[in-house]
Amino acid sequence: MNDSMPGKDELLNLLKQRDIPFFCEEHDSVLNMAESGMLTLSLQGARCKNLLLQDKKGHHFLVVTTATKSLDLSAVAEALGSKRLSFASADKLFELLGIRPGSLSPLALVNDEAKRVRLVIDSELAGESTFLFHPLENNASVSLSRAGLDDFLASVDHPADWLVFAGRASD
Repeated sequence: MNDSMPGKDELLNLLKQRDIPFFCEEHDSVLNMAESGMLTLSLQGARCKNLLLQDKKGHHFLVVTTATKSLDLSAVAEALGSKRLSFASADKLFELLGIRPGSLSPLALVNDEAKRVRLVIDSELAGESTFLFHPLENNASVSLSRAGLDDFLASVDHPADWLVFAGRASD
């Protein structure tokens, strides 16, 4: 286990040091969007679904989309110029980003110094002014403005690619 990776407190301190405004609210641990949807938060912002995907060539993608969208993985693969995508394992999530399932968000890229994960954000979120993300742990949420998110990503040298992703057609 990589004990040197920052956790929630280090991440929040980093945001403060870099003058990136945010609000943080502690809450019960949540493992998925359904549980997250049950939370009553005082924080405002777009709740996002965060997925760590990988292809056969060993490329990793952190895909951020709207809370309600079911992504069509083959369409996502095509948008990323990749052949076939699958979900990364819990072990891979921990190896790459030092977090456990349920805690994934772009803030975890603070732990990807090797730049092995490409951040891709659904352009459907481009109109949002504020986002809610887990700060490396799933028992808290951080509210970040779009500018704050951009500043954070620049500070960890992980610019986002904003792409159009098709959702799965509902039956």
